[in-house]
Amino acid sequence: MILSCGEAVIDMLPQMGADGAPKHHPVTGGAAVNTAVALARLEQPVGFFGGLSMDEYGQFLCQAMRAENISFSRCTLVESPTTLAFVELVDGSPRFTFQDSGSAGRSLSMAQIPNLQGIGALIFGGLSLIHRPAAGTFEALMQMAGPKRLILLDANIRPALIETEEESYRQRLTRMIAMADILKFSDEDIEWLRPDPPEQLLQGRASVVVHSHGANGVTAYSRHGAQHIPAPPVTVVDAVGAGDTFNAGFLASLAQQKVLSPSALALSGIDQINRAAAFGVRAATFSVTRAGANPPTIKDLQCAP
Repeated sequence: MILSCGEAVIDMLPQMGADGAPKHHPVTGGAAVNTAVALARLEQPVGFFGGLSMDEYGQFLCQAMRAENISFSRCTLVESPTTLAFVELVDGSPRFTFQDSGSAGRSLSMAQIPNLQGIGALIFGGLSLIHRPAAGTFEALMQMAGPKRLILLDANIRPALIETEEESYRQRLTRMIAMADILKFSDEDIEWLRPDPPEQLLQGRASVVVHSHGANGVTAYSRHGAQHIPAPPVTVVDAVGAGDTFNAGFLASLAQQKVLSPSALALSGIDQINRAAAFGVRAATFSVTRAGANPPTIKDLQCAP
């Protein structure tokens, strides 16, 4: 099973009401939940771990995950509120305003770290790595996962949310980068974090470094070299959850190719890595043709041109 670790959020999507006034429509969101949904729709056994609230939005998230066959048995529901993300679309790209103070996601503690029996791979990233105690809890979980479970870290940095924790956040990301097998950075992540170049990162634990270029696809770096995978042209409705869908597609392809472990990935060839990156791009490209974080199923991709 793959465990998607991070935030569970309600995305408040802009919508025009019947009276012509702008309104917001609540849908499930958060990088970890989006990734878990995408993995489930790609027929991968998947679980979610993060802070879940007992409030109405938390119940909404639980119902949605249950409907997608996502296990959340490793979570403890708490009274703190669910994080809300108000979405504004600018040329199809999402801009988020978060209501996150005192949330269930932020308050996740070391005492809630789950047993990892049956977990073969874990995904981390997003706003869940910014604020303590949750950020420290996820770092401890990554360390506990050890060298035998595959780890993907998607930086997915949200500068507007960092507040007073910039230095500790940078240090935490640096430590977590050193523990990951697959690293993913967007153009914005690289501009803010200034990580070591891929060639240097690949001298450590990482076997793959993915540089996401948004609508221009991705570049996948491995010890075999670099390969750019372009994204096919489509009509973009919005890009909410596209990066999360890429991550799911990448891991689903690795699982299908039986290289979903640190040792197998380290020994994999360039064709296997490129195949995984291409499948991730294909899944993400499909997702941007629909509103909200609405990733494709296997059947969707089989029927797509």
